[in-house]
Amino acid sequence: MISASEGLYAVARDADGVMIERQDTTTGVPEAHLLLSSAPATKLSGPDGIDWLIDRASTSMSVMMAGVCDSALRLTAEYATTRVQFERPIATFQAVSQRAADAYIDTEAVRLTARQAAWRLGEGLDAAEALAIAKTWAADGADRVVHAAQHLHGGIGLDVDYPVHRYFRWARHIGLSLGGSATHLRRLGDLIAAG
Repeated sequence: MISASEGLYAVARDADGVMIERQDTTTGVPEAHLLLSSAPATKLSGPDGIDWLIDRASTSMSVMMAGVCDSALRLTAEYATTRVQFERPIATFQAVSQRAADAYIDTEAVRLTARQAAWRLGEGLDAAEALAIAKTWAADGADRVVHAAQHLHGGIGLDVDYPVHRYFRWARHIGLSLGGSATHLRRLGDLIAAG
């Protein structure tokens, strides 16, 4: 049951009853814990506005995840072509090239599904299935990409001062923000069954 008070509200940052506490995240980008105590608010929309905002925020995070995957993959490709082992670049080893190729396919799937969701939202089309698919790929596909990037970098991939670690943290942060892929797969299954 939806109550009349549910909806999307705007609250002034400097209003009475607003407390903002800094929260440091795994990405290194500060976020905030917002505490509201009888703060004045302006209602912008009902529950539909919340869904509208969540759909666009989820799509934005999926698009961002495509960028994280792409950057991690580019850094890995550069490393694999310059890192020499047994007198050959490691990119020439079959296992390395296969792992990189799988990461490339996952990266393209994350990018394609995120773009599809964004396009459907932008065109005003039903995007529920596209969003569930994009969030699933952003969670699972990106996880495989950043793990492959760290693995192909060897020991340096775990060094927090080396850039590949940042992409791993970003992917984990975005994936956790979107929710696990099982949730999105269940949602997709429900949508297909109801279709």
